[in-house]
Amino acid sequence: MPRYFFHTSIQDRLILDATGLDLPEITSSEDAELTLALWSEVLSKQFLKGRAPVITDAAGKVLFVTAR
Repeated sequence: MPRYFFHTSIQDRLILDATGLDLPEITSSEDAELTLALWSEVLSKQFLKGRAPVITDAAGKVLFVTAR
């Protein structure tokens, strides 16, 4: 399973996630329902008012950023 890092951008600061999480690829078709449930749980904790999640892969490539 790939490792993803869920950094948090708050105003001008970027709080780094040094640990990350091993999650199935979102496009994984092995068990789409379980994959969606896992990602939904993780993302629900990231989308808090005033915060913008920045998701990267293990190599540091930005995969997803939200607008503030």
